[in-house]
Amino acid sequence: MSAVALTILLLVFTSTIDTTSALSYRGYKQEMKEQPDDVLIDLIARYGHTMLRAKDELENSKRTVDFGLSRGYSGAQEAKHRMAMAVANFAGGPGRKRRFEGIML
Repeated sequence: MSAVALTILLLVFTSTIDTTSALSYRGYKQEMKEQPDDVLIDLIARYGHTMLRAKDELENSKRTVDFGLSRGYSGAQEAKHRMAMAVANFAGGPGRKRRFEGIML
């Protein structure tokens, strides 16, 4: 008897979950329908302009980071050296610690 009651309870519970998720989805679709078309078109246009500007900035940059991979072994060594120097000059990195007014950084 308890197995039958458990099965019925399980069926009622799963049907409740399906209807609540369907109702929330319908509410979401209704929210999307309420948005004015001009707002969405403006948003898409601004996003397109941002993408085009980012593309132009990437194409027009003179110096790009290639880490020496296109220049062979000596280029890779140079890139490693530059990265090590940048880390060494960083105040929290390895190397000499700088002091300012008695405070060690």
